[in-house]
Amino acid sequence: MVIHDRSYSRWKGDRAAPVKAAAAIFEAGVKRGAAIVFRRKIPAVGLILVAFGPFVFFLGAILVKAYVIGNAAQYPEIAENLANGEFGRWLSMSGEWIYSYMYTTQAAFVMVACVLIGSGLVAEDRRANALEMYLSRPVSVRQYLLGKLGVIGFYIALITVFPSVLLIVAQLSVSWSEPGEVMRLAVLLLRTLVAGAVWVAIPALTIVTASSLADRARNAAILWLGVIVMLEFVVSNILREVFNADSFWLLQIGFNLRQVMNTVLANDVDLVTTVPVWQSAAVLAVWVVVCVRMLHARVKPVEVVA
Repeated sequence: MVIHDRSYSRWKGDRAAPVKAAAAIFEAGVKRGAAIVFRRKIPAVGLILVAFGPFVFFLGAILVKAYVIGNAAQYPEIAENLANGEFGRWLSMSGEWIYSYMYTTQAAFVMVACVLIGSGLVAEDRRANALEMYLSRPVSVRQYLLGKLGVIGFYIALITVFPSVLLIVAQLSVSWSEPGEVMRLAVLLLRTLVAGAVWVAIPALTIVTASSLADRARNAAILWLGVIVMLEFVVSNILREVFNADSFWLLQIGFNLRQVMNTVLANDVDLVTTVPVWQSAAVLAVWVVVCVRMLHARVKPVEVVA
């Protein structure tokens, strides 16, 4: 058969240019994650509404509070309650508020994102024998892993860090004229970004590691959930009850995350003072080292010989 259109042979790219493999893997992974979430439209819409419902509620509450206080003459009682009441003070943003939103409210959705999207990131490539294709030149292991970690990190940040930052910006937009408010919210924004980076990195790294240890997304999800459940609710609690020592909380990944996040956010309300924060940070560092070593052992480069 004669091919009349030969435009395919006129590629004008630069073969010597560096390959942006991490960006390509990230883009493909984000699209695949969206396809997984929207595989069934009605459950997907319901999940999104529940996940972002608190953000919409608090954003509306911040704007309503600013409007009512700005028109205090028309709504004197409501304005007084919002200005000096417990709910009004809570809406003004603090480290406790950010922790409550990012972790307490959204932790369940982080787990859902890890199970639905993160569990198959490496496992499905292993099942389809696609690692040989990815890791043959010019894609390196580092680029491959950065792309995969970026995918699940993007979805975790989308439901935790991004809404928190937008709420802080919304609060700043309505209270910037108050003395010291700009500096306070700027510091809170910086603390939120640092705490959010920790909150995104640890779940993303652990689920990608679990995915590299399995050949199917289902098995990776079971492995990840099994480790989390065993450490969070079984082993650590049993040992703590037997020996009556709070130090066994260090076995819980979630506890160490909470300790570090509360310290970064300067939230003393939810901080457990009986366990030093540096120990929680050290445990998380050990988890990072273990996960990185496992990833390098399971995801190996391939040399293609012509």
